[in-house]
Amino acid sequence: MDARRRRWLHCTAAAFGHRSGALSLHRRVRARVLGKETGCVLGLHRVLKAADIPKSNCVEGMVLSEGHFVLLLEYLRERFRMTPLGAMAGEGTASIDRRPFCALTFDDGWSDTFEIAFPCLKKYQIPATIFLTTGVVGRKKGFWIERLKQAWVEQDLWKRTRSSLANWGFVRTGTSDFPEILEWLMHMPARERQLRLDELLPAWRDEAGDGGVDSMLTWEQAIELSRAGMEIGAHTVTHPLLTYEDDATVEHELFSSKRTLEEKLNRPVHCFAYPNGDWDGRIRRWVERTGFASAVTTRPGWCRRGQDPYAIGRILIHDGNVTDSRGNFSPAMVDWTLSAWG
Repeated sequence: MDARRRRWLHCTAAAFGHRSGALSLHRRVRARVLGKETGCVLGLHRVLKAADIPKSNCVEGMVLSEGHFVLLLEYLRERFRMTPLGAMAGEGTASIDRRPFCALTFDDGWSDTFEIAFPCLKKYQIPATIFLTTGVVGRKKGFWIERLKQAWVEQDLWKRTRSSLANWGFVRTGTSDFPEILEWLMHMPARERQLRLDELLPAWRDEAGDGGVDSMLTWEQAIELSRAGMEIGAHTVTHPLLTYEDDATVEHELFSSKRTLEEKLNRPVHCFAYPNGDWDGRIRRWVERTGFASAVTTRPGWCRRGQDPYAIGRILIHDGNVTDSRGNFSPAMVDWTLSAWG
């Protein structure tokens, strides 16, 4: 079955569940009949104007268009009790509002979080937590992933580096080169990856020129977000997958990012997001030892008060799981995306 037909069937099932009331019934049973204080954390990365999406070098599954974001906020505000992340970690008190609660989070610290998402959040009076990668604040061209993707398209890196990749141990198993190479590079220690990137992209550190839509937040913008009531959390210094790093690197990434944020924002930082959602018992202990009160993963699922505050699940949101087969915002698809993980 091809991808288009699978998506059509997925959207059809979502529409049936939404119109029949089965999905909302499932949510009500969980939140009311069982009497549990349940809710969900939603994870977003980018909110871009529709015209800017083709200009971005972000990988698939990271972008939500501005129009769809506005409709999502309207959907959430009607059906959920929008709360700060601290309430999800059990820091808040129970409410007489029996709707399930929901917290919004944004990873990485992209400039569009400030320029596009923030005005919408203010308009609808919805709180959010923004996890900043401190080492890339103010950067013009995103992370190494965006730079690699840009070079892959513009410089045809596969043809130029095929022999080097083979010598490094990369084995191509499918038909898509870039996604496979990206996964291979992500799942290795940052120091080893840096050596590969220095050969693949000799000038990859170059900051000259305008980064366009893939620019990161500045410190001035981060401070304004904090002063406006948005919670700022830590997301390491350089965004390594911590499970591949030694203890010394993990300690630096956690302590330094927390300290830098607290110095810049002049307020304590309580929450942390595991890069790429990668964590294990060792990393969890380091996060707790660093002084964070909670941490979010990318493991999909709903939350309940009293659960492990360092293993909070999140449902990642992007255009692909909130739109129908025609690309239009779909409450049915949102309902399906949220309820299916219950």
